[in-house]
Amino acid sequence: MTALERLADLAGSAWLDTARVTEVARLPGDFVRVELAADSFRKATWVPGAKLQFRPRRGTLSLRTYTPVSWDAERGVTELLGFTHGDGPAAQWLRQVAAGDACEVFGPRKSIDLRDPAGPVTFVGDESSVALACALRTVTAEVSHVFEARDPAGLTEVLAGLGLDAQVVEKTDDRAELLRLARAAAGPATLVVTGDAATVHTVRRDSRTWPQPPREVKGKAYWAAGRTGLD
Repeated sequence: MTALERLADLAGSAWLDTARVTEVARLPGDFVRVELAADSFRKATWVPGAKLQFRPRRGTLSLRTYTPVSWDAERGVTELLGFTHGDGPAAQWLRQVAAGDACEVFGPRKSIDLRDPAGPVTFVGDESSVALACALRTVTAEVSHVFEARDPAGLTEVLAGLGLDAQVVEKTDDRAELLRLARAAAGPATLVVTGDAATVHTVRRDSRTWPQPPREVKGKAYWAAGRTGLD
């Protein structure tokens, strides 16, 4: 280990908490459900939509961000849902993780606040948004879900297994079908849109022209083509 890696581990030990992996479930479509337990989770205040960051590789200060599906402060347990696309350190960690493993975490921290939506919700997202959709379920059941995906059939299977009723369309550059379904599902309430930065921008802009524009828009880009560092 180099001096720089040792310094990164020393710095990380000062502000990262240690969590233990208590359950791992491999789901269809390259999704992995991971349950984590930590004493620090008992003292944390979780808001549905908040983010939890973890360090998938020691010797660096690089963190990866996930949205907890649920949070049990009494047990000190949270649940993450990861999509193992690509060959990044987080995807590699998720493919190899097993019950009993330890990991270093930071959070929860503010991201999207899903509390108190203004009426029914239109939820638009992709594979990276599934955990947020599950977290929203702890707040309200009045949600119309519209997803884009490279593999619509695969994502539909995953969502059905999670108990989420959704319309899933193939991801295209013009997003025409996604916009049509989002517009048809929308009412004068809350729009939540996350995932691809280009999709978030397009849906937010298009929503201004809807027959019933949303009263409230909650949007966040989780990733962008050719870029890193988004969460």
